[in-house]
Amino acid sequence: MSVSNSDNWITAVMALRNARQVVVFSGAGVSAQSGIPTFRDEDGFWKRFPPEQFANWRGLLQMAATNPHRVAEFVYNVISPIAAAKPNEAHLAITRMEQYVSATVVTQNIDRLHQLAGSTRVLEVHGSLFDIQDVSTGKKIRQFQHQDLAAVAALLKEYMDMQRSILSLLNSLRQFYSFDLNINYRPDIVLFGDDLPEPTWSDACRSAEQCDVLLSVGTSGAVYPAAMIPEYASAAGATIINIDPQPCDGYWLQGTAGEMVPRLVKAAWESDQNGDE
Repeated sequence: MSVSNSDNWITAVMALRNARQVVVFSGAGVSAQSGIPTFRDEDGFWKRFPPEQFANWRGLLQMAATNPHRVAEFVYNVISPIAAAKPNEAHLAITRMEQYVSATVVTQNIDRLHQLAGSTRVLEVHGSLFDIQDVSTGKKIRQFQHQDLAAVAALLKEYMDMQRSILSLLNSLRQFYSFDLNINYRPDIVLFGDDLPEPTWSDACRSAEQCDVLLSVGTSGAVYPAAMIPEYASAAGATIINIDPQPCDGYWLQGTAGEMVPRLVKAAWESDQNGDE
């Protein structure tokens, strides 16, 4: 087992064991073992697709007008891994926490793997690829399944491989997105510059302020305002546990989500050895 030190490990285990309410604050690192690329690592997604061009709606629309093939490549690389992904050991261990304590997942991920693993209270502060929104009304008008994302990915791949024209691609995509030149419908995801969804964001802040322990897993804590969630929890007196390969604040447990979360859940609730595995 790789931890920063034994004192942090024992403190984390005992804090979870004695908690009444836990918030799991998750980021891209939770889903990395499921084959979904992270965004901010040295070789992360934003190195290949600069966020000033691809992480906001204005930049995406401008790129679509000037370089639609590049936008298709970007969207394909986002949705194809998510369409094929399955929950990993970290997701499943987080779900098991509900057997022992009141647990809320506040996630920055848009892949819906927490729900697929069985977690029942998940607050998606950056939205989800699986919900389609009417931009003019803010209403969700359709919910995708994994096979829908896979079908869209397949269409994009055909266009990228010069097997269909842009007009053919757009026509085929209409069965999934009933769009026009005003782009009325789009995935209900939060890009840079967007407001966080309500009441989801308020519920997430309230959960952080009411928890005894906040377990931060697989997130750099660099994306605001979502990164305020641990700050709210800490200000309210919660114990902050961070699982990450790199040093961070709170009680730091060094390792990956897939390695450390199952061990932590086992030690806190599924072992009789007072914090040891």
